[in-house]
Amino acid sequence: MDFFSHGIWGYILFYRTKKPIYALLCALIPDTFSWLIYFFYRIFTVGFSGGGKPDLAIIPDWVFTLYGISHSLIVAGIIILIIYLVCGKLSKNFPIYILAWPIAILMDIPTHSRDFLPTPFLWPISEWTFPGFGWGNGKFMVTNLVFIIVCMIYVIWWRRKNNKNLN
Repeated sequence: MDFFSHGIWGYILFYRTKKPIYALLCALIPDTFSWLIYFFYRIFTVGFSGGGKPDLAIIPDWVFTLYGISHSLIVAGIIILIIYLVCGKLSKNFPIYILAWPIAILMDIPTHSRDFLPTPFLWPISEWTFPGFGWGNGKFMVTNLVFIIVCMIYVIWWRRKNNKNLN
């Protein structure tokens, strides 16, 4: 799934929490800690070269290592478990919005094909990836956008109806 959709879905799924913007940010963890870092690296080393599908042959290995770490349900689970134990076992102190990170990974599993950037969700235990489809598919992009719009309309309606400022 694309970077912006991850963030928006994180917000949608956690809109009833006190800080849904934190869920938006947590949903961006997988792509931020791999591709966004690489994006800035490229800007400072080569300059901006436009958009489009990246040439995987010129991408440094460290980007794929970061991709594996940040897209791993194992890594996310370990970090969330540590946070859970430190914050007091789902007490009021547990930042529930952190769950937007593994949800973003779960969204990536079926929306990345094995041909282009498959999701290494079992890293470092296994290199197996799900044979999904490319999220850049026009039908998926339109369907995803329609669902986002419908859900955001509901979120806005719900917030107005309940007259709560949860941010």
